[in-house]
Amino acid sequence: MIVYLITGFAFLAFFLIFFVILYFLSRRKDPVALRLKGLKGSEEEKEKIALSFKGTMDLLGLSSDQTKGTRMWLAQAGYRRPSSVSNYYGARLSGALFMGLLGILVGVFFHFEAPVIFLTAFAGILVGAFIPRIWVGHKIAQRRWEIRRSVPNMLDLMVVCVEAGLSLNAAMQKIAEETSETHRHLSEELNLVNQEILIGKTRAEAFRNLARRTGVEELRTLAVMLIQTDKLGTSIANSLRVLADSLRVRRRQMAEESAHKISVKLVFPLVLLILPELLVILLGPALITLFKTFSGMAK
Repeated sequence: MIVYLITGFAFLAFFLIFFVILYFLSRRKDPVALRLKGLKGSEEEKEKIALSFKGTMDLLGLSSDQTKGTRMWLAQAGYRRPSSVSNYYGARLSGALFMGLLGILVGVFFHFEAPVIFLTAFAGILVGAFIPRIWVGHKIAQRRWEIRRSVPNMLDLMVVCVEAGLSLNAAMQKIAEETSETHRHLSEELNLVNQEILIGKTRAEAFRNLARRTGVEELRTLAVMLIQTDKLGTSIANSLRVLADSLRVRRRQMAEESAHKISVKLVFPLVLLILPELLVILLGPALITLFKTFSGMAK
């Protein structure tokens, strides 16, 4: 039974790897795909691709709403390619097969019993399936932190550009160009906002999409402020300056909060790692002397 199980997992793993390699090679050499890439695709072809993708997701048991949510979740980590969703689920499937096979091989190598081998294989499948999810979650947290750190500086530059006479769209384009190396993630988001406005979306809708793509509370506040400024007709420069000051105060408060947490976090390494060594160094010689003294008195 174990031999058949190992053979099945090995066959599935090699078949999946072989299929992925052939898929990417066929995409690279397919003249139709190259032609579509050059022409950016027509509406009819985009519809066929969307129907094909929908059929693939249906075969995997994923609804369109779930696929849309996964696509938005991956976009928050910076993965915006059309194949990001399929690559994500393919990575989870490949990881599950690989780790399941690895669990079986470990169980056979250490001569575990059959129930234990099944448990190790099941644990390997779970770990392999959740590693891509954990990785994407880590990328989202890291990207949000970098964007949150860049927002006050971006608002200061935006105030300067607006007061110099530039429109809000021109100011965002200028900031995206100037911060492409220092604040790369925020620069990419501002470029996307400009592109959405150029293709006909309203400024309010573009900023709502910005807040939805990033999941950063500061950008959501910026979007609400700009939407209200457009509706009420107030000064954009004054509103941006007030928001920049409040976000800078909030960032300083978060830094102070993190600094105050350090003393609490240092308690555990002090108690578990440093104090035992200090006790051995300080009390060790005294204990040895006491032991020798009491040993001599006993004689």
